Amino acid sequence: MAERVLWAGENMSLQIGRQVLFDRAAMSIREGERVALVGRNGCGKSTLLKIVAGEETPSSGEISVARNIRIAHMPQNFEPDPNRTVRQLVREGLSWFESLHHRYETLPAESPEHEKLEHLLTQHDAWNPDHKLEMILDKLSIPDPDRICSLLSGGELRRAILARTILSEPDLLLLDEPTNHLDVDTIAGIEEFLADYRGACLFVTHDRYFLDRIATRIIELDNGKFFSCEGSYADFLIAKEEREYAEDLAESRRRSFLRREIEWVRRSPKARLRRNLGRLKRYDEIASRNAPVRTGQMELVIPRASHLGNKVVDLKNIHFSRGERCLIRDFSFEFTANQKIGIIGPNGCGKTTLLKLITGQLKPETGEVFAAPTVEFNYVDQSRIALNPEHTVLEEVGEDHQYINLGEERISIWGYLKRFLFEDERINTQIKHLSGGEKARLMLAKILRGGGNFLILDEPTNDLDLVSLRILEEALADYNGCLLVVSHDRYFLNRICTHIISFEGEGNVFDTVGDFDYYLTKRKEREAAEQEKKSRKESRESLSAPVRRAAPRKLSYKEERELEALEQTIAETEARIREIEGMFSDPDFFVRHGRQSAELQKEMEERKRALESSYSRWEELESKKESFQ
Repeated sequence: MAERVLWAGENMSLQIGRQVLFDRAAMSIREGERVALVGRNGCGKSTLLKIVAGEETPSSGEISVARNIRIAHMPQNFEPDPNRTVRQLVREGLSWFESLHHRYETLPAESPEHEKLEHLLTQHDAWNPDHKLEMILDKLSIPDPDRICSLLSGGELRRAILARTILSEPDLLLLDEPTNHLDVDTIAGIEEFLADYRGACLFVTHDRYFLDRIATRIIELDNGKFFSCEGSYADFLIAKEEREYAEDLAESRRRSFLRREIEWVRRSPKARLRRNLGRLKRYDEIASRNAPVRTGQMELVIPRASHLGNKVVDLKNIHFSRGERCLIRDFSFEFTANQKIGIIGPNGCGKTTLLKLITGQLKPETGEVFAAPTVEFNYVDQSRIALNPEHTVLEEVGEDHQYINLGEERISIWGYLKRFLFEDERINTQIKHLSGGEKARLMLAKILRGGGNFLILDEPTNDLDLVSLRILEEALADYNGCLLVVSHDRYFLNRICTHIISFEGEGNVFDTVGDFDYYLTKRKEREAAEQEKKSRKESRESLSAPVRRAAPRKLSYKEERELEALEQTIAETEARIREIEGMFSDPDFFVRHGRQSAELQKEMEERKRALESSYSRWEELESKKESFQ
């Protein structure tokens, strides 16, 4: 049976300026679905989520929403009250459950609504809202929930907003880039939560691992239309290629038809003939059809790296602390030419500190950092990478120059920006008016302009759409210098990296040869070995520790009476269980006791649990009695 449709839009149209976001488009979300929404940056994905959430409306079209459903929306950008604590912010997600509690407690027990509210609270396991709150804070690794929001980093605030959204357990959950700025372990926790989530979910993401593990369906928004595909990201790519091939084939046939007919049309056939009228009408109809629109692809230009010797950068037993907190403890690593290294770890663990130690911006407390004279770093840290919102795109990248040298190639700044998909009007646009994706492309253009043979990228995949990500991966795979990249994108790390440097707490930094999946395998092996070592140590300690035995103690008067009562209770409970079992085995059970079936089943289960508990206590008291005797 088909699942209930929670939300549907038909013939939706919306245009902002000259950009058409929706062109008589249609889509729907069914109960229990987890739908990934993909498409180019700026194509209208975030706008669609706002429409589904009821925060915006299309200029035309029909929208239908299932009755009494709850929808929760986590936007990309959110500014909470800076004076609220994290706990207060997240707790807002419990408002619906708390209203159910209040209603349940004020209604008389015989009210029909009372039973309905009891069912809802049980279904959502919401009898203890504070327990739900603590569980979600722990699952999303939100530290010190009593801090105020103004003190949170971007990643910490994002986790708090996500916790507030999913805590409400709505019928339809809307998530806009939920994994941005989050570390690998936190993303894994979100995946685990959404995989078991009972409601429907519509989410925008560029994380292809997240998409593959969570999505049951992928919808692409392309040139104002929605295209749906069941299956994985690989299935989606195949379906997209087949669709575009069919569109191109149809366009080729359309052009061939128009070429054949154009000469006949130019001869001005007599309009009075009915067959000519039909032929003219068909020509006009086919000529008025638009060719399929193909968005241009970004052409990433990474200049060829100059020659690197056998030695590039050598870290020897480096140690670095911030205050009393150790970030890097006794870490050594030798960088060589053509390596592609990924750095992973939780936010604030010391990844940026390691980059600054490598580039000489910081000095280690102990240990040595050696960089060969041939090394030319291309690294822009978070403060220097900030874009000036008042500058135009041209001013930000050009910096008063008209041309740029890319290895042996010299091109104009204008031509360079066009390779990053900036059209003429956008090149002269102020940065404050750009979309998030355009800012990400501009950032890449600014970084890669610098050349160098040791390229350092800090979270380059944030805000890039899936097409741009693939192009970036291909460009980096062909890069001939040394590449160091900080990223939480597991798919990206698998495609690019030959080594993984991982921060695993308390200053412990490990390096693993191989991609991200291989690193995960080795980490599990290491954790299993450490656990086994710990268990052996605890076993040795328990064996060597002197065993202190308490002197046996006589049963108290109260315990003696309890033991006697238990024997009677056990006998009565066993008798009642045998009686109910006999009733169930009676061939006429459903004729005689059909209406009591559920009640009897429940009673039998409760009595069996009570019997088990009684036996346990009886054995405890009997053992105590025998040891004294």
